[in-house]
Amino acid sequence: MTQYKKSIMYICKVWSVSTDFKSLNSLSLLLPLSISPTGLSTKIKRFTLLRSPLGNKAAKDQFERREYRSYFTINSRNPAKILAFIDILRYLNGVKFKVMIEEKNSDTFN
Repeated sequence: MTQYKKSIMYICKVWSVSTDFKSLNSLSLLLPLSISPTGLSTKIKRFTLLRSPLGNKAAKDQFERREYRSYFTINSRNPAKILAFIDILRYLNGVKFKVMIEEKNSDTFN
């Protein structure tokens, strides 16, 4: 007699964005060794400001802002592990997260 056992796999997808590369790299220290974050492209925004609003129009300052992004997934059968990891993510300063959790049902034989 075969018996079906229903198991649920939880998949947590995390996209992270930061202007500070060091704080984004500290995130990789929190991940288990089996999970490595994928570095996505860096967004660079450049803008120019006039030094003097009234006088010399040739005197300008140029600035740039870099946004570093990464992506990783965590697979677990225990939802408490994923929730604990999401709770830790709240304490990283200067890093914004977008988290998406999916359930995947799979039937296994016993």
